Parts: sequence; structure tokens; C-alpha cells
Amino acid sequence: MLKAFLRHKSAMAGFLIICLIGLLARYLNGSIYSQTEVLSLFDNLQQSGLYLGSATMASSGTTLALMLTMVGLVRRIDKDFSDELYRTVALIGLTSAIGLISSVILLLTLSLPIGEFEKVPEIWYYVLYNVTFGLIIFVSAISVSIVLILLQTVMHVIRSITPTDQA
Repeated sequence: MLKAFLRHKSAMAGFLIICLIGLLARYLNGSIYSQTEVLSLFDNLQQSGLYLGSATMASSGTTLALMLTMVGLVRRIDKDFSDELYRTVALIGLTSAIGLISSVILLLTLSLPIGEFEKVPEIWYYVLYNVTFGLIIFVSAISVSIVLILLQTVMHVIRSITPTDQA
């Protein structure tokens, strides 16, 4: 599967760009806010993370179902598609599953209790904030990758079924 992902350079580039933007945002947040303000930062992160996690989980599940439908339709119309197309569909399925699982982990992380507890070391909030921010970056990057792989696949299918002038 890694070879199939490496063939999709735009998906790799999109993944890396989103990761770099996210890391830059995290670096800027870290240089502006002190560790004592992490609790309020996490509260803000929690709100947007819930929406992102829910939306990504729903879209990844839908994409998985649509890929299964597409394979069934292709088999039914007896259109010969290349092995590369089937590998790409498998890659989309795998990437969507990773996106769905990552979204569930993100939502579970966001459901951890957060507050000013007496016996919890202050580093706990800092670690929780960094893990959550990292998960948000990853879920965003994997979503962009899925969209770019889907776009390439749709363009490939359109090129393969569109009649061309042979004159």
C-alpha cells in the first residue's frame, strides 16, 4: 500500500503541506502562550476538534461505503479497469479507515476530563494539548490526502470511459 500512496504525489504533498502548516501553527501558539494558559487553549481546541473529528469520521465512513459500491458497479458493467485503479481504490479504503480510526481517537481524547484538578500535575494539560493538536493535524492531513487521491481516481475513471476521437 505504501507504494500505491507514493505514486500519488499530490496526496503526499497535500499531507505534508497540512502537517507543516499545523506544526507551524503549534509552534506559533507555543511561542505566544505560556504553559499556564494551556487550559484555556485546550478549551478552544476542544470545540473545533469535536466538529473536525465528527465530520471526518462521517466522511471517512461514507467514502469507505462508496468505494465498496464503486467496486461492485465496475464488476457489474464488465469494464476492464487496470490493476492500478483497483490498488488505488484499496488505498482510498485504507486511508479512509485510518482517517475514521484517527477521528475516533481524536474524539476520545477530547472527551477526557479537563479542569483544574488538585492532584493532576500541570504537565498533564500540556501533554493533552499537544496530543490533541497533533491528532487534529493528522486528521486534517489525512482528509486532504483522501480528497486528492479521490480526485485523481475520478479523473482516471473519466479518462478511461470517455470516448476519444480515433480519426
